[in-house]
Amino acid sequence: MAVPPEFIEDLRQRVPLSDIIGRRVKLIRKGRRFSGLCPFHSEKTPSFSVVDDDGFYHCFGCGVHGDAISFLREMDGLDFMEAVERLADMAGLAMPKSAHIDPAVTKKRKAALDILEETTLFFEASLRDPVGRDAAHYLKQRGLDAATVKNFRLGYAPKSGLRRRLADKGFSDEDMLLAGVQRKSDRDGSLFDYFRDRVMFPIENRQGKVIAFGARALGDAQPKYLNSGDGPTFSKKAVLYGWVQARDAVRRNLPLVVVEGYMDVIAVQRSGVAAAVAPLGTALTPEQISLLWKLHDEPILCFDGDAAGQRAQLRALERILPVLEPGRSARLAVLPAGKDPDDVLSASGAEGLRKILGAARSLIDSMWAAVAEQFDVQQPEARAQFWQSVRELVRSIGHNQVRGAYGDEVENRIAAMRSHTRGKTTAFVARRTARPQTGLMQRHRAILALILAHPALVPANFEALSMLETADQPLDQLKKAVIDAVIRDPDLDAAALNYHLQGSELGRVVEDLTGDEMKSRLPFDPHALAPDRAVAHLEELLGLVDGKSGLFSKTRTPR
Repeated sequence: MAVPPEFIEDLRQRVPLSDIIGRRVKLIRKGRRFSGLCPFHSEKTPSFSVVDDDGFYHCFGCGVHGDAISFLREMDGLDFMEAVERLADMAGLAMPKSAHIDPAVTKKRKAALDILEETTLFFEASLRDPVGRDAAHYLKQRGLDAATVKNFRLGYAPKSGLRRRLADKGFSDEDMLLAGVQRKSDRDGSLFDYFRDRVMFPIENRQGKVIAFGARALGDAQPKYLNSGDGPTFSKKAVLYGWVQARDAVRRNLPLVVVEGYMDVIAVQRSGVAAAVAPLGTALTPEQISLLWKLHDEPILCFDGDAAGQRAQLRALERILPVLEPGRSARLAVLPAGKDPDDVLSASGAEGLRKILGAARSLIDSMWAAVAEQFDVQQPEARAQFWQSVRELVRSIGHNQVRGAYGDEVENRIAAMRSHTRGKTTAFVARRTARPQTGLMQRHRAILALILAHPALVPANFEALSMLETADQPLDQLKKAVIDAVIRDPDLDAAALNYHLQGSELGRVVEDLTGDEMKSRLPFDPHALAPDRAVAHLEELLGLVDGKSGLFSKTRTPR
């Protein structure tokens, strides 16, 4: 009796080991592992460890060690097939119709893995050979050192030679075709190397075995990027590039970042700022989201700052919401327009990327902001449509408790918007037409400088801030932009707020209000103020009607 090895691997990936053992043992999460009292011997101090990433348990007291199947066999006295059936039932999978599988199927899958490993070695050697000079130069220009190239097993696919190399190793043409490294010509049926004159990125599974390739053209060949097709070893919807390297980095307590491309993964990993993985040319799938959560409870999605990257973020948001679980979420980081993580690292170094990741929004804030950007929330009809759209997204969440928590949060935000809108409406009715007044410009500039440095001041002063009118249109636009940003994301800090505003048309106004010249005109440094002092200054500024209180009596008016 035998079970296909791919079926066993699928079972192990679908049912976390901690879920199986957690039904018998009270487990406590400690970083990326779980700890509890060993079920195989009597103990008072926990020495039993479970690691989902590796799919193994180990007791440091009695030395017992195994996987999901061995645990079920030992605990319930099952034989191998009974344990597999129990695990399949937990995973919701039907057992193969016949446990007697064709040995040829297993042989072909093993041959495919062996071919992919041999092909990787061939590509690695070609990169070091004179034939790979251009590829090596490209990688060096991208800032990759020999250690990084070795860590990711990067290589070069020459224009020919792979088929002969594999044939010399005893592999058949049929096996090469099945492994995806050879293709058959539509013209005459002859075989040719699928990857030619390209930088090669081996794609590994969770066990570190090469299961496919990604390839980048060196010249003008199209497509620029080329991936292996799905086959006996590879399904792109269930794999993340850089998994093995990211797992090691996460174990060093680094955050986990999801980027778009191979080079972004490598650049982020090499920076030491974060672990990184990438989907393979598709929007995140439920299978890939599950893989992310096996590494980290709150990965950061960090896509390119262009329109395509933002669309990818929205698609990811729509994919994540239905599968949210208690304690598992994601954050979204926004890159400068037209820039990817590799660009940021080249221009601003590790600290530049670290700041962007530090400003990543929570999932609820990202959802709120992403939907709000699609509507003119100043108009009542659009505002109602915005609320409806947000509620529809919340209804897509599958887990009852998570859906309820999101629903409560969204309704609280909608109530805050209603309150703010009513305040603006009342203010509009009672307000007189603004007239330019001497001294008011400096007061308005000081108020804006304060709320840029302390966005937390905005919610408690919505009405007063919305009533401020200035004859300076850019200042008025900035005031509205700050209020809108805080409505959408109440947890924005100064760094995140300024970062987002710098990327807009108001960036120059922000620079004027936060620069040294502005600070020289104020009797205080807004960023150096403690929160209570910032509150006091804002209250006094808002109470001024003629710009001549003691606080500002000695300030210079703008020239």
